[in-house]
Amino acid sequence: MSMGEFAGKVVLVTGAASGLGRAASIRFAAEGAKLCLVDLNADGIAETARQIGEAGGQSTAFAGDLGDPANCARAVTHAIEAFGRLDVLCNIAGILRFHALADVTPDDWSRLFSANVTAPFFMMQAAMPHLVEARGNVVNVSSTAAFLGQAYTAPYAATKSALLSLTKSLAMEFMQSPVRINALAPGGMLTEMVHTLKFPDNADQNLIARYIGIRPPSQPEDIVEPLLFLASDRARSVHGACYNADNGITAG
Repeated sequence: MSMGEFAGKVVLVTGAASGLGRAASIRFAAEGAKLCLVDLNADGIAETARQIGEAGGQSTAFAGDLGDPANCARAVTHAIEAFGRLDVLCNIAGILRFHALADVTPDDWSRLFSANVTAPFFMMQAAMPHLVEARGNVVNVSSTAAFLGQAYTAPYAATKSALLSLTKSLAMEFMQSPVRINALAPGGMLTEMVHTLKFPDNADQNLIARYIGIRPPSQPEDIVEPLLFLASDRARSVHGACYNADNGITAG
């Protein structure tokens, strides 16, 4: 795997234990990158590492709760100690919950913001000096929920809007540096996470249908393609952007 678009580069992927994070990690490795796999699920990242290794790729793993900023710094340090540099940070880890307004607890709110906003922010803070040095980039995975009002997802949608705002604001802050910071907004994806989701009792299915979309949900491998583009030198003119990969949900 020494040849490929990402040969000689080091990529840190959060959420690498499953879903889009695993699919992206495997594809980056196939394109020659060395991977730092980060997730709370140690068994999951071990399996991702196994698949990368069997295909001839290189990876290292860091298991920890990224809601703790200290773990964000440790994850970046782990990547640097393992491979000596960092070229790409992919903030993919996140959680989704459906709630009616009356059912949202302070713990629900805190957990969503910790996973979906706090973790990406402090990952970027820790990684940025290394990314600037490598003339690298960040890809933050937002959601169509950042663009559309979606019933029963108010806290989740707020986190994804916040992540998009962070992307754009940091892109402006680093406008005069060589680093690029972008976002990707998928729609529905068929990942392990969706099988455990539950809508509130008595949820209005007509309201849910407004953001489910007409086309079927994507496979994680489909979303990997635009993600790798944003992370690649092919996207050298793309900075502070959000690419929607949502099967037309936000088209109208």
